[in-house]
Amino acid sequence: MGFWRKDVIQPALARDLAEAEAEQWAVLARDGDNAHAYFALGALAFLRGDRWGAVSFYRRALELSPSWAPAHVELGRVYVVQGLYDRAWKHAREAEKLGDRSLVEQLERYPEVTRPPRSS
Repeated sequence: MGFWRKDVIQPALARDLAEAEAEQWAVLARDGDNAHAYFALGALAFLRGDRWGAVSFYRRALELSPSWAPAHVELGRVYVVQGLYDRAWKHAREAEKLGDRSLVEQLERYPEVTRPPRSS
């Protein structure tokens, strides 16, 4: 398995990620305010293991499209992985207001870890 992972699978994935990123940067070269391209770059950064890069791209997508529930969900999921549960809950609640409860439901499954912030 080591050969296949190291010499075949990983290089193919890296090449695919690089191509996908290049496509999104090309979109941004034509339309620098394309929230979907920033969202895609966030997903690709997260796949590469760049959590802070993912946060940056998702936050930019939300600056451009604040009422886009999927961007709130994905940003919240990155925060979960980082252990930043208050931030994750903030975006979970925002996505919920916009009609997407998926992150709220995910966080509610692990209340002993994620403890939602108190409502004001």
